[in-house]
Amino acid sequence: MKHKIIALVDGNNFFASCEVLMNPSLKGKPVCVLSNNDGCVIARSYEAKKLGVKMGMPYFIAKKTFTGVTYLSADFSLYHELSQRMMNLISSYSDKVDVYSIDEAFLDITGLDKVLKLSFKEIAIKIKQDIESHIGISVSVGIANSKVLAKLATHKAKNKNGIYVIESNNIKDELQNIPVEEVWGVGKNIARSLRKYGIFYADEILLKDDNFYKVNYGKKGLELKYELMGISVIPLTGIEEKPKSIQRTRAFPEFSRNKRYIITELEMHLHNICKKLRMNNQKTSLIYVMLRTKDFRVFVKDKKLDVATDSEFILKKTVIELFESVFNEEIVYRSSGIYAAELKDTEKVQLPLFEQISHKKGEEVSLVIDKIEGIYGRGSISLGYSGIKDIQEKHKRKMQFRPFS
Repeated sequence: MKHKIIALVDGNNFFASCEVLMNPSLKGKPVCVLSNNDGCVIARSYEAKKLGVKMGMPYFIAKKTFTGVTYLSADFSLYHELSQRMMNLISSYSDKVDVYSIDEAFLDITGLDKVLKLSFKEIAIKIKQDIESHIGISVSVGIANSKVLAKLATHKAKNKNGIYVIESNNIKDELQNIPVEEVWGVGKNIARSLRKYGIFYADEILLKDDNFYKVNYGKKGLELKYELMGISVIPLTGIEEKPKSIQRTRAFPEFSRNKRYIITELEMHLHNICKKLRMNNQKTSLIYVMLRTKDFRVFVKDKKLDVATDSEFILKKTVIELFESVFNEEIVYRSSGIYAAELKDTEKVQLPLFEQISHKKGEEVSLVIDKIEGIYGRGSISLGYSGIKDIQEKHKRKMQFRPFS
């Protein structure tokens, strides 16, 4: 039986790395990224980890305890864009790629060693170097015979210069001293159950026969055992499941009641949502606009669209109307957001006869913007977004990506 060769690419401290990429002066310094509305820490640079900053630590505690750390509001549109570029590069190595999260992807590289005339470790090094040189983000790459083992290999890679390969003839040794709760796919309840049967470490999972897992854990339990044996039973489809909704929110760098500024933020959210819709070949027919106040009150308004679309030019009027209905110039706001729901595949959307021309023009212009941004970077064209220069200066974002083939 021929073994599959699965690689897992994982961005190192991804959100923090994106921020350092945008602001090189932060390199080598402790950096933390905060959740929406700056509630808690959701990402840390290596330097921040060494200081002792914990994931999920409330911001008001962290800033008092670790005063030398740079704390930044999350910029999810930036992270998604860099993620997409990373995934596109990863996809150049395999037609079977499963995007697991914003900064992780599995890829089937079986047989690629013969094509590239490289060992699998050399392939891992090449993938890592390509991403770091073309995207600017540091990654770890683990290689093994299954997804579960590749996840373990990537975890080990973070302490081994970013590369680790679990060889098929050394699996049992690799699993020793790995607590069952650290195995990918084993939750707290399953770990507790396994310990009742005397299974405390990953290598001990291999000692029980198939019937034990069938009776006690069903198909998933048996899959776990085979995956740990190096038999790939969790397939890579290469098909990314389309989202049922898309949202973009972001806390303002400073609280604001400036109408023009907040509209510009919403326009940026709308552009990023529509760009994602076009990438997914989807259109939305339900839009929500959200404003969150300084004291965390939330105001939301939505509108059902007559015709689903993926064009910000068509949706902008609706977004402004919704904004006007919830905005109060006497209130100070801390964040804004847009939520697109009831997503449909583009080919399933039928336009009324008299709306076909106007919708087609708006969507064609949006595609042109996507192409320009693909060449020159995010924000290189704005086409009348009110106050876009103010926003760009406020966030100090100037994308200068190096193209790759």
